[in-house]
Amino acid sequence: MVKILKKINYREFYEINEFVAKSSPMMSHYHSSNPLERWIWQQKKQFIKDKLEDLPIQTLIDFGCGDGGILDILKNNIQYTGIDISPTQLRYAKKRAKTLGKRNVQFHIGDVLDLKIKDNSFDSAVVCDVVEHVLSTEKLFNELRRVVKKNGYIIISIPHEALWEAARGILLKFPLRSPDHINAVFPQDIYNHFNKILDKKHIPISFSSNFSLINIFLIQNVK
Repeated sequence: MVKILKKINYREFYEINEFVAKSSPMMSHYHSSNPLERWIWQQKKQFIKDKLEDLPIQTLIDFGCGDGGILDILKNNIQYTGIDISPTQLRYAKKRAKTLGKRNVQFHIGDVLDLKIKDNSFDSAVVCDVVEHVLSTEKLFNELRRVVKKNGYIIISIPHEALWEAARGILLKFPLRSPDHINAVFPQDIYNHFNKILDKKHIPISFSSNFSLINIFLIQNVK
């Protein structure tokens, strides 16, 4: 069901990511002047925080870590690895880790579709605001299943692309489609690729993914 919104090559993909990293970093959503936008992103972060606190994990890999936004909700005893293709994003993330005094962290520049990481290396993975950006969702899901241990945990968030474009229009953000959104991904795509969904959250309409801007899934990595 994944709908490819535009076809681009790797160079274009890299350049778009760098442009967005410099012009609209993730932190701008959490500190938006629009209270609804701030609330939605904080709700997403709170759900991830609550789930991570309850999980029996020691290691976590953050696919497309961006500016390291989850570092401030992560317990200090968890060993964190952030991966991103953008040098700009990684500079933000390293600065954030230093500001927070995080020690059990490491960052690597790289493509999340082709990680130079051994199988079953992590207890858990976070994949937030990433699936819609990658050149191949299939490769992304395969890498997730590969590097996360059997019965480990994966948290994935996806936007509702049509509602996202409508929201950008309301907020007078143009173009309506985020320039770095390559795919429209649907909840059914998550169900098709992962067998055990432990929990989910729809924001802001809790009872429906069809009317929510963001859908988040907690998955157990059944192999």
